[in-house]
Amino acid sequence: MEIGPRPAGSLANRSAAGYIAGEMEQAGYKVVSQEYSCPDWQALCGELTVAGKKMRAVVNTYSPSCDIEAELVPVSSVEDLKGLKITGKIAVVYGEITRTGFMPKNFDRRYYADVDKDWFMELMEQSKPSAVVTVSHYDVPIPVFEDSELNIPSVTVHRDDGMFVVENAGATATLKIVSERRESNGSNVIGRRGNSAKKILVCAHYDTKPGTPGAMDNGAGISALLLLARYLKEVETELAIELVAYGGEDSWFPGDALYIEEYPPDNLVAAINIDGIGMKDAKTMIAFFGCPEKLVNQIIDVTRDYGEYVQGSFVESDHSFFWPLGIPTLAFTSMCMDLLGGVTHTENDTMDLLDTRKIEQTAGLVREIVMIFDKQS
Repeated sequence: MEIGPRPAGSLANRSAAGYIAGEMEQAGYKVVSQEYSCPDWQALCGELTVAGKKMRAVVNTYSPSCDIEAELVPVSSVEDLKGLKITGKIAVVYGEITRTGFMPKNFDRRYYADVDKDWFMELMEQSKPSAVVTVSHYDVPIPVFEDSELNIPSVTVHRDDGMFVVENAGATATLKIVSERRESNGSNVIGRRGNSAKKILVCAHYDTKPGTPGAMDNGAGISALLLLARYLKEVETELAIELVAYGGEDSWFPGDALYIEEYPPDNLVAAINIDGIGMKDAKTMIAFFGCPEKLVNQIIDVTRDYGEYVQGSFVESDHSFFWPLGIPTLAFTSMCMDLLGGVTHTENDTMDLLDTRKIEQTAGLVREIVMIFDKQS
């Protein structure tokens, strides 16, 4: 089933949730939907013109609409914000501070925090610019702001176009954004089997950033999760099985935080996350957190029957809510960080990039890992 872009809150996101729930039910799981409030937002138009040149601009997620003409003022640090006047102007945010995205204000800082960026954002909002242009570090402009509580219109431009904008400091630019927003809901889809007090959790997220088909990120992970549901259908386990399809990983984890709040992981033996697997010409990577060396070696031995896997580091995804709590955690992804700026979160993340055999292999491997934990329980 191909749904396309499915950001949290969207109709497509809800369609995906319904499909996943149906597949889990067919595999014999009791399905629970865990809902939370979130906006349904979409950009219809983003136009930036500087010195007579129309720039390719991507509207930052949740940006309000605008139609303004104002002076450009480049800023790259807290010191710039303190020393430059940006009130009523278009602030051009560039440099190291835009290498990664800004966290929304409602993100739980217990899990991750960037004090410098938070301080920058606070000062910028206090300065009340008419709009903001953020400069991407990638070949494809990827939104730098994704904050549903930020009421400043903003767009992101390609790094080369961004340098052109910075060089035109003091010039007048025009910015037009047309966007729509309404209140909506997102959800986690939870499939449960077994009555044991102890359980093992396997998860993947099904949402995407706006505008991306999300084949690798994370249609592939959801495919593996649903295959796993079938693979475990006829298997008797001592542990209860908990399959979680998160609906908002690409919207800064509202579903993850809700899951931990409503279902404290006191009885969780292990957590396994699948995010971004299946890339052609890329090895599949496994990251281990808090796993005993003997267990790691045992799992590495098993991987040889399921293709080529490498051990590596992969921190930022749904599993980041489990390993800080001391829960043995594994995460699967593709070893292709060079594609981060050109494929992930862009319109280029399409089905033709995937090797379905790798998805099947990972689902089979995760089944074996579940059985390893089950035997040790």
